[in-house]
Amino acid sequence: MYQEFFKFSDRPFRVPPRVDSYVPLEPIEGPRTSLVRAVERSQGPGLLIGPTGCGKSLLCHLLADHFRETHQLVFLESSQLCTRRALLQHILFELDQPCMETSEGALRLSLRRLLRDTGDDPNGVVVIVDEADRLAIPLLEELRVLTNYVAEGRSRVQLVLAGSSRLEEQFSEPRMDCFNQRLGCRCYLRSLKRDETVRYIQAHMERVGGETSELFSPEALISLYELTDGVPRLIN
Repeated sequence: MYQEFFKFSDRPFRVPPRVDSYVPLEPIEGPRTSLVRAVERSQGPGLLIGPTGCGKSLLCHLLADHFRETHQLVFLESSQLCTRRALLQHILFELDQPCMETSEGALRLSLRRLLRDTGDDPNGVVVIVDEADRLAIPLLEELRVLTNYVAEGRSRVQLVLAGSSRLEEQFSEPRMDCFNQRLGCRCYLRSLKRDETVRYIQAHMERVGGETSELFSPEALISLYELTDGVPRLIN
């Protein structure tokens, strides 16, 4: 229907996050810039907080795409992780390292040995965790410990954690004080305002060769904003 009736080159609105359909509006471009800067300057772990449907997963994929050529990359989804051992195994797997040791200690030593070697990857490792609000505090602490590995004055692991407001609530607990003090930046996503919603729709239409004014009346665009509260996933 999209190609035959509307003469589009592709579907204009996709639900799964796709880097090639990114629209750099302020609610997401500001956090993206801050997180990139925090990683490049080794400022410390970055925290990304946002409500459902506002682009956390998309931003994680954007960061992964940005650093894939300059750093070793580890992209984790919290649904895969329930124990320290599973966390360490997934990190080693993402780094193309053996990860079937039965001992948690052996896995940790393997990772430490890898991080200590700066020959092939002087920029270190970027670890991005989507839906980090689902991680238990002991696993968050395990991730914090990874940032302790330092070579030539720079941390060998740069960490980005993305999640809902529950993640920020976890960081407010007293036992997370040490982690809090090390955060390099804390970023917040929000839904789109009305004018941003219109620009969002226009950008997606232009990407597939469509003309917004031919298919959406001004009243329809306002209705879309009011019905979705500017949440990108609902707009899609």
